[in-house]
Amino acid sequence: MLFEIAIFAALYFFDNGALAPARNVLPETVDWQTYFDLSPVFCGAIGLLLIILIFASVVGVLLFRNWGRWLYLIVSLLILPVSVFTGPAIYYGWETALWDMLQMANGAVMLAMFLPPISNEFNTFSQQNAESCAAI
Repeated sequence: MLFEIAIFAALYFFDNGALAPARNVLPETVDWQTYFDLSPVFCGAIGLLLIILIFASVVGVLLFRNWGRWLYLIVSLLILPVSVFTGPAIYYGWETALWDMLQMANGAVMLAMFLPPISNEFNTFSQQNAESCAAI
């Protein structure tokens, strides 16, 4: 998540507007403003829910909770359709390189969560929680 924030900060400070004319001629595949105008509360609630799910999944993964890795995978799959509907986009080369590195790291984290020895850590904490609940 820090890497994503760093990309946005770099884009904010290093964007000189050179790509603005090219971005203006791109066709808009989905008219997002129509959806926001029709139901801004619903769109805001969906966005807030997605942000809460993202943070909950990251916390679950960092605490080695079994539900955390599954929630992280589900949230990643829920975000995927958004990129399909956004259509074509133009990016700076360095921005694309940073996003590609981020996605490779994200894939490595997801893969590591489900392969030993790290997957054993998730299972160990789940078994300890089950035993402590059974003892109560």
